Amino acid sequence: MRLTAIFLVGLAISITSCSPEPYGSVTHRAHNGQADRWIYQIGGDYYKISIDTNGDGKPDVVKTYRNDELIKVETDRNFDGQVDLVQEYSHGELIREIRDDDFDGKPETIKEYRKGKLAIVQRDPRETGYIEVVEYYDDLGKLIRRETFVSEAPMAWTK
Repeated sequence: MRLTAIFLVGLAISITSCSPEPYGSVTHRAHNGQADRWIYQIGGDYYKISIDTNGDGKPDVVKTYRNDELIKVETDRNFDGQVDLVQEYSHGELIREIRDDDFDGKPETIKEYRKGKLAIVQRDPRETGYIEVVEYYDDLGKLIRRETFVSEAPMAWTK
């Protein structure tokens, strides 16, 4: 059984954790005088673009780029200031998605993609903090195997 080990590095991911000084530009697309898009240089060839999607003046989506290639999108879907969806990209394709669907700050589902298609889903349905269900999908997106067990691999926002 192949199981992706996930290590808890810390759930201190905050959608507002960008550098305090914008790099490049701040835009006001609504023309109301309130910033809604910020660009931050975070080191070397990395930068972030923070976007306010609901007009409250706080970023709801943070996109991270390396060498002008999108590598991560962090989203606050319920506008509470906490990341509840993380999507990781490689060469323009979604490769991993981490979801907190009940907005309690702890991820319940990790989806892995291969060649743009869903390959593996790891779940923590009882919110124990550990992966308890692993589902495997074929190239057509059809579920081919489901395993349920007690795991010692923690659910976390990062590998």
